[in-house]
Amino acid sequence: MPKAPPFERIQRQLGRRIRAARIEAELTQEEAAGVAGIDYKRWQRLEAGKVNATVRTLARAAQALNLTVWELLGTQD
Repeated sequence: MPKAPPFERIQRQLGRRIRAARIEAELTQEEAAGVAGIDYKRWQRLEAGKVNATVRTLARAAQALNLTVWELLGTQD
């Protein structure tokens, strides 16, 4: 099976980080999406690594999870 393009791997990894942070925060997907002001279905796709998130979406998700965007990305500013 061929490797996924790098951006797809990044999306999946980011989705896993968001999901782990949401679970750590003890929020459902619906609750997290509501706090972030993101459509619930979009949040689901974000966690699944199926959507190319904008900076605005990442910032909203991070804020809802009490994290920085850098923490979600696994980097430092």
